Amino acid sequence: MNVGNVLLATAFAVLLGATGILARAYLADDDRHVGYVTMLTGTGAVALAGALAQLTYQFVVTDYSNAYVWNNTADYLPLLYRVTGVYAGNEGSILLWAALTALVAFTAGVIRGFPDRHSKLVHAITFGIVTYFVGMLLLQSPFASIRTEFANAPPGYIPTSGEGLNPLLVDPYMAIHPPVMFVSYALLTMPFAIGAAHFVSLFRGDGSVFAAWRGSVTRWLRVSWLFLTVAVALGGLWSYTVLGWGGIWAWDPVETAILVPWLFLTATVHAVVRYRPNDEYRILAPAMTATVFSLAIYTTSIVRSGTFRSVHSFADGGIGISFIVLMVLTSVLGVVVPLAYWFLQDGEATGSDGAWLTRDNLLHAAVLLFGLLTFVSLWGLSFPVLRAAVTGVEVSVESHYFNLWSYPLVGIALLLLGFYMDFDVEGRRRSLTGLAVFGTAAVAAAFVAPSETWQLSPSPPTQSPIYGVLGSISVLSILPPAAYAILGVTKRALARIPATADRGAMFKETGITAIHVGAVLLVLSLPFMYMFAGQASAMATGIASESVDTSYQDVAGTDYSVRVLDYTSNEFPQNPKPESYALSADQVAARGPSLNGTVQAVYGTVTDIRRGPQATVIQLDNSRTWVGVIQRNETTGNLSVQTGQGLVARGRLMWNFVPNADATVLASPQTIGSPANPPEGVVPTRVQVDGVSLAVYEDGKLVTSGVAGQREYPQQGNMQVRDVLIDRGLVTDTYVIAGVSDGTASMTVKQVPLMSLLRLSIVLLVAGMSTVLVFDPEHGIQTLTASTASSTDVEPETTD
Repeated sequence: MNVGNVLLATAFAVLLGATGILARAYLADDDRHVGYVTMLTGTGAVALAGALAQLTYQFVVTDYSNAYVWNNTADYLPLLYRVTGVYAGNEGSILLWAALTALVAFTAGVIRGFPDRHSKLVHAITFGIVTYFVGMLLLQSPFASIRTEFANAPPGYIPTSGEGLNPLLVDPYMAIHPPVMFVSYALLTMPFAIGAAHFVSLFRGDGSVFAAWRGSVTRWLRVSWLFLTVAVALGGLWSYTVLGWGGIWAWDPVETAILVPWLFLTATVHAVVRYRPNDEYRILAPAMTATVFSLAIYTTSIVRSGTFRSVHSFADGGIGISFIVLMVLTSVLGVVVPLAYWFLQDGEATGSDGAWLTRDNLLHAAVLLFGLLTFVSLWGLSFPVLRAAVTGVEVSVESHYFNLWSYPLVGIALLLLGFYMDFDVEGRRRSLTGLAVFGTAAVAAAFVAPSETWQLSPSPPTQSPIYGVLGSISVLSILPPAAYAILGVTKRALARIPATADRGAMFKETGITAIHVGAVLLVLSLPFMYMFAGQASAMATGIASESVDTSYQDVAGTDYSVRVLDYTSNEFPQNPKPESYALSADQVAARGPSLNGTVQAVYGTVTDIRRGPQATVIQLDNSRTWVGVIQRNETTGNLSVQTGQGLVARGRLMWNFVPNADATVLASPQTIGSPANPPEGVVPTRVQVDGVSLAVYEDGKLVTSGVAGQREYPQQGNMQVRDVLIDRGLVTDTYVIAGVSDGTASMTVKQVPLMSLLRLSIVLLVAGMSTVLVFDPEHGIQTLTASTASSTDVEPETTD
């Protein structure tokens, strides 16, 4: 058993012990051995962190004795992308998830301790989840030996090169995006445990758990919301720059899988704010808190089921029964149990005083709308899996489904946001007038479409009447709700912020304003970005190293023209050192018979040459490693090899093949040469980069210039990644995609509007969430750090 597996086994043992102790303490109300829990969980967290560090180290040094490392990296990759390989597959990403969750659970245990039965139950659930993750890793370890890949290889065999990283992951955004997402998912574990423990406790007649943990839940949710927002944004920006989509969103299944928990988390954050132990949201808020993590597990499970053909399913090698069991367990605890309690209790009190138009009811409506938006995405994601399971027929849900069903809900949500904010400032009568004006304007604008381009989907592929109605809606209809929402948010900010004496409350109000303005700008930019993105193509022929066509090529239907200034074609790695792709004589001797029968590249200094009638053999470095070249024709006899010169060769390595030699590499004249100019067959081509230097003009004026083209990875199925050229304008991005093949450059020039507005919206969202998270007077991090240590939160009814 290697170090990594020992660390995993240690973590599993101690975490299982801690979970068992806490579960027994909760069920039997017996605190014996509870004092060991902190030590055990600390040991588990350290062991998992150590396992993650061990795996990362193996990637950094490219230790190909590990099958997972061999599958997901290669020596030619820069250090950043060797680290990225750690979470490129199922095993590594689950280890990352488990290590982060263990750290979160251990930190929560240290902060809160285990003072009562409720806390023991909460921590038993969190440690139980981590234990389950580790159990999955023991069944499918990221530290499996390379012999799992090469079962018939000689004992001790270790490949000299790796398979490489999925080319789509070779990007800075993808180096950051997965860890940020898993931080968010790890943080959701605590709210899930608290929500699940709350209903378990209620069923057992032990009273509420949620009330005492409400402040902590708010902080966990807000931090997770922030990280998940950043993760979604990074994923979108990666799509924009790497995939050549010319947009940040395409309803790809993996994209939708992260959007579902984000939407429901947004609703949950709003619901928890209004939680009261004996009044409104006493069931819904804990239930939603528990459900978010269940949704994250569910969506992660189904996109790794292998049903979807996602462009970036990097870890879809099969989820196994263990992930399905986890999905079922979290669904039962996070969804079924709360629903059962809700039915048995016959709903919950609304806190209404009889009036239907109240802030509480408006918030109810907002939560409901986010719930419906979540369902639209969830159903679109789940339907292909359910259909395939029932009928065996694979189907896909196209983007028009998501767009058509989400658009009306988003428009209503914007109107509701404007009305809610206006209601706070202007009161019932004037706010109703505002709602009527902007609502009417939205309905009227829905019928104003200057051309088909303004309609959501003028030619829906289905003949369903409802799709026809929704598809004919003009996108102008989004403007009145967006304007109303901005107006309402601004009015409330201008009324509240100056009147706020408390510094924390002022920052919180500012953050809330930034979040809602950012959300409105995001919604406003997305439909226009896609519907009004114009594109046209041009083609330049004769693209070769010495015959570049530099004439202006008009882009038909636009004011653009392009000139191809140069053509470049490169292979990487370039001029690699022999030790980066070949073995020395000493390394061959060290690996011994394990290399027998494998194809290897070797290098060294020629110290002896023996020519025979049928073959020439060449000794390297006075060692027992020789290179043999069988004479099949006259070319072998003309080998220009002299003693003292450097040599590289590639061929099948035979152990004890001839007398007086341990290893003989059987090469051909085409696979033997000098290190300074190695033959093409000796140095593996990892990346073939083809690009054209372009100048893009609009109305004769230079807009941008640069290189566009593609990278092709021969050893990974000739997979291609686009290198797009983007000129980031204030209003419109100029986006150029070029495909270079057989001496021809096919260029597509796109105009992508409102990308600057979208980037601004992301900045506002992240800045606003961070501000609220830090400065909230009741549940902000600043408040937490400034307050004296307390094992439980204050009574929520007195803090809001």
